[in-house]
Amino acid sequence: MHTNLHKEEEEVSLKEFIRGSINWWKSLITAKWMWIAVAGLIGSAFGVAIAWLQPKKYASRLSFVVEEGKASMGGLASLAGQFGFDIGGSAGGGVFSGDNILLFMKSESLCRETLLTPYDSGRVLADRYIEVTKLKKSWEDNKKIGKVSFFTYSNGKLPRIEDSLMQVMVERILEKDLVVNKPDKKASFIEVITVMPDELLSKQFNDRLVKIATDRYVESKVKVKALNVEKLQHRADSLEALLNSRTYSAASSQQNLVDLNPALRIAPVAAEISGREKTIAATIFGEVTKNLEIAKIALSQETPVVQMVDVSTLPLKVKKQSKLVSLLVGGFLGAFAYVLYLIFIKWWRS
Repeated sequence: MHTNLHKEEEEVSLKEFIRGSINWWKSLITAKWMWIAVAGLIGSAFGVAIAWLQPKKYASRLSFVVEEGKASMGGLASLAGQFGFDIGGSAGGGVFSGDNILLFMKSESLCRETLLTPYDSGRVLADRYIEVTKLKKSWEDNKKIGKVSFFTYSNGKLPRIEDSLMQVMVERILEKDLVVNKPDKKASFIEVITVMPDELLSKQFNDRLVKIATDRYVESKVKVKALNVEKLQHRADSLEALLNSRTYSAASSQQNLVDLNPALRIAPVAAEISGREKTIAATIFGEVTKNLEIAKIALSQETPVVQMVDVSTLPLKVKKQSKLVSLLVGGFLGAFAYVLYLIFIKWWRS
């Protein structure tokens, strides 16, 4: 009996609290609705002003897919192995496997290299970036830094101060301006988005970043095989020159046989030696040429193909906060802040 009575008292107390809270809110809104509305209007005005004053940013988007080359066959590798060249398939997934690409595309070295590419005849991308982000003005106002230009250091060798400033830029870009992701985890499509205050800068940075990254990847994948092809080509060229020389020598020896003095018996021996050397050179040249073609086929098969799927074109899409959303959010925050103020005043007085 006592327990039931206690539960009923708790239910009554809770109902009274809820009823009292509702009545308090009603009285507050009834008494202060005009001021709440004014606070909401002020908040809306601030929201619209912030959206209006916010600088425009342009989004450059590029998506691509990497098609891996086919691994070369063991038979081809063994044939080339006769001359000491390895054209076998390379192991490992590489930087573009799994989520490695997401880290590789946002590496500091890649970003620095891209920033030092030309923007126009007298500036690199880094120079334009510090102009549109107002970093240049703040740095020039600093007596320890002064005038800043990266154009003269496009070779990548930066002095101490410029290197530190470049680090600031790179960190800012990787944190705020660059997005690399996979829209679909199951697919191999990679999407790169750059958002910057300058339209041309955003476009150039995004496109060049992807090009440098993919070129470096393809080069790393075929570097060994390309070197094998180069060595085989050099050997084939040398053997071709030797074969031509032996051919002329053999022809000269045959001509000497026509004009042979019957008293001389050494001429036929010289002709036989020249013919034998020519045959040996021709045989070796044929084998090297065959292995060269095999190596070229293997290189062609294993060279990855980077296919651009979606590339942004000028004019770029403008990224700017919606004025309507800013108006609604600002109005809500303004009214809410004023209500909190009223609650604080009531609590303070009580």
